[in-house]
Amino acid sequence: MADLDEIISAKRNSLKTDRLDMSFGELMSLFEDGDLFITPEYQRVFRWSNFQQTRFIESVLLGIPIPPIFVAEDDEGKWEVVDGLQRISTIFSFFGVLENVPEKNNSVLSEGEMIKELEGKTIKDLSLKLKTTIKRSVCRVEIVRWDSKEDVRYELFNRLNTGSSPLSEQEIRNCIFRSYTVDLNQVLRDVALIPEYIELISPSEKRKEEMFLEELVLRFFAFKHLAGSFKTTVAQFLTEFMRDVSKGEKDFDIEKEKSEFISFVSFLQKKFGKEIFRPKGNFANHIFDSLAFAVPKTFESISGNEEKIESAIRALLVDEKYNSIGTSTFSNMRIRARMDRAMEIFTEHA
Repeated sequence: MADLDEIISAKRNSLKTDRLDMSFGELMSLFEDGDLFITPEYQRVFRWSNFQQTRFIESVLLGIPIPPIFVAEDDEGKWEVVDGLQRISTIFSFFGVLENVPEKNNSVLSEGEMIKELEGKTIKDLSLKLKTTIKRSVCRVEIVRWDSKEDVRYELFNRLNTGSSPLSEQEIRNCIFRSYTVDLNQVLRDVALIPEYIELISPSEKRKEEMFLEELVLRFFAFKHLAGSFKTTVAQFLTEFMRDVSKGEKDFDIEKEKSEFISFVSFLQKKFGKEIFRPKGNFANHIFDSLAFAVPKTFESISGNEEKIESAIRALLVDEKYNSIGTSTFSNMRIRARMDRAMEIFTEHA
């Protein structure tokens, strides 16, 4: 067994870091030149409230120290924002340079906590001196240079993602597994736009921003292909599945899988509607997971088996043993127990 010192040393050597003090003016120039980028997946989650944005602008104007921003440097020397999205997007929005997301660009300030006169102000209302004050304000930029070890990158995103508006697990996956052999990301995003699917899940706007729809598609694929058990958390299991598919290390026919998911959604919407996943009001992940696991394993296709599948689902929803297992979505044993019970019921109806 490798020495612990050697293991930790190897992990440390997989991350290379540097740091610079840069002004927001310099960062805006890099952004406009395409040398600093915020991916579309990040832009959609710029969700600081007007109060939070105003408070940050106020802090910059008053010279209050700013937390560091983390960026990742790629092979071409370009920087991608890893942590500090809300802060840097607030500046970019206020100066009107977030042109790709016009609905979040050209922000208007609210009343400040210390400078109440900020209310209603835009960048055009500030004097040249105040504009320059913001542009010349300096923040520490921590630069992370990494190799292709996606597990290290995932942990980097995850552990740095500790702000007041953190990314969801799926948002992190979406940022990590881009430009791989298999573009599973694009499939998840495409399916998440299907009106019938959105109606079935009926997520809140907040959950949409957190990519809940995309995560459910991933959960369907992952549990559909689950053969044995999983020893990690569900979040890690989903990440590993997405990594293996994205890297082409797991057989995955994208068009076939996408078609099967759409059939699954269409059937549930037609026969049950959104109530199927909301027996007690809130969305029940465990029901979705159980169906994703049991339906494909019991029936080769939904077409021609509609009555049997509907009968099995109705039996599952009222099954005392299934419903007594528990409601926690964080216990692997409970998750698997529900899946196994669902398989028993579906096998009886096959």
